[in-house]
Amino acid sequence: MDEHDYVYQLRPLIVPGVLFLILFPLVIGGVHFFSTLPILELRVLSGIYVVAVLGILSLWIIGKSKHVQIKEGQIVFRSLLGKHILEPQDIRRVAFYFDQKGQEVAQIRTEDELYYVSEFYFPFPELMSDLENFIMKYDLRSNLESYAGLIK
Repeated sequence: MDEHDYVYQLRPLIVPGVLFLILFPLVIGGVHFFSTLPILELRVLSGIYVVAVLGILSLWIIGKSKHVQIKEGQIVFRSLLGKHILEPQDIRRVAFYFDQKGQEVAQIRTEDELYYVSEFYFPFPELMSDLENFIMKYDLRSNLESYAGLIK
C-alpha cells in the first residue's frame, strides 16, 4: 500500500465565517448609522466581532494543519494540536455510517478515544479505499460488510 497524505478541506467551514466577518460590520454600521447605538452596545458588538475573528483565524490555522496518512501498518492523524499514530492492535473497531446530512463518515475506535474521518478530507474516495484496504489487510473489526450493502 502506498503512503498517501489526505488534507482537511476548509471551504465548508471558512466560507460562512468569512461571510459573517464581511456582513457583520455592514449590518452593525447600518444600524448604528440610522439609530446611533449606545457606546456600551457598540463595544459589546465589537467584542463579539473580535472574538469571532480570532475564532475563525484559529479554526483556519488548525484546520489547515490537519492531515491523515495511511502508511504501512499505521494510521497517522496529524495537526498543530499533535500527532496520533494508530497501530492495528490499537484499533478496536471501525464503523462506517452516514450522518444526518447524508455524508459518509468513518469512526475509528481505540481503547479510550474516537477518531473521525469525513468528507472534509481530500481526496475522500481514495482515503476511504485506503482505509477499507487497511481494515481488510489487518483483519480489523468493522461493519464493512453491512456497510457495503448500504452503498449499493
